[in-house]
Amino acid sequence: MAWLSGLKHALHRPGEEERRRAERRPATGLTALYRTGSAFTPATIQDISTYGIHLLTQERPRIGETVDLILRREGEPSESAELQISVSAEVVQHGNDGIGLSFVLPAGMDVDLWGVLVKQIVTLTDANQIAEMFRSLRTVLFLCRLCPTDAAEAILLLNGQLDTDHTAALFKIAFAAEKRLAAEPDAERLRAQGKLVASILRQGSWASDELTAQLWTGLLVSSCSVDAADDSNQILADLLVHVTPVEARILAHACDRVLASAPGPENSAPASIVLSPDEIVKVTGVHDLYRNATDLGYLFNLGLIETVFDFTSYHQADTFDLTPSPLGLALYKHCRGQRESLDPQIVESANAHLANFLPAPHAAVDNQAPPSPPASSE
Repeated sequence: MAWLSGLKHALHRPGEEERRRAERRPATGLTALYRTGSAFTPATIQDISTYGIHLLTQERPRIGETVDLILRREGEPSESAELQISVSAEVVQHGNDGIGLSFVLPAGMDVDLWGVLVKQIVTLTDANQIAEMFRSLRTVLFLCRLCPTDAAEAILLLNGQLDTDHTAALFKIAFAAEKRLAAEPDAERLRAQGKLVASILRQGSWASDELTAQLWTGLLVSSCSVDAADDSNQILADLLVHVTPVEARILAHACDRVLASAPGPENSAPASIVLSPDEIVKVTGVHDLYRNATDLGYLFNLGLIETVFDFTSYHQADTFDLTPSPLGLALYKHCRGQRESLDPQIVESANAHLANFLPAPHAAVDNQAPPSPPASSE
């Protein structure tokens, strides 16, 4: 999907005269809802252009009033939000049959890019391509609201940098994060650092399982703030990219148990999480105990659990210590969407452990061959 290719050559910034003459198209396949008060009102779309839309409706909101507008793929169930976009629009004209509105785009939204995507939605005939344009436009709007001044790097991920499957995974993370952020009381004020958002979406698009995708979604959520956007979560993203799906299950199980336990004295060490062979198999879904031990060793070398597995014994292990480290707990809590300042010691620990790792391979899947036993940390 390279709908941005050649954009600068194909389009130019229009003047006011061109804006007035912007090509209007029948909005075949689109339905609209608009809201001036507490409830949305359905309306038929007469035509649409890059700059505005004409709705057939009996209501006449006052000129200059800004309304919330939802454009939805025709036939899409009302309870489904995937193939719909939300945008503001200003009432600029009253007609005999309805109202004319001018789009009020987010500060970071390029009007040419908006025009290209809207045109694709109303002119394409293939249902799959139309759906892709809806998902693209919804994602771009979300990114522009979240990163008003520096969304470009994240948007360019949709310009053919990822294949179809990874783009679909990116959409999934973006939509899930958008939904979670919308439920927060300061949703309209939340902002994130554009480079960090691009990094999370790029790396998260390789998530091959539901849990890992949820962890990337939570990390994106915790990277948003009503304060000045920062990139402090980048060190956590650099850690998470090294964690395979099986290792994610191990870490999540251990951290969930620690977080669910009764709080002890301040600064006390978390309770030990030690599993039997049967229990570790149940957590990981992997019956090869050596593979499970190897994953524990990998998590230890990342600094995410406290105890290194003893690979020196020829006897089959009868216990598996999953106790998470402070760094492991901090990573997991941020991957659940919690916003906490990272302790400088946590950051130092993360940097020290990452220094021993080469850049992580992107495609980490459950059926990979077990990695070699990790080297001792001594």
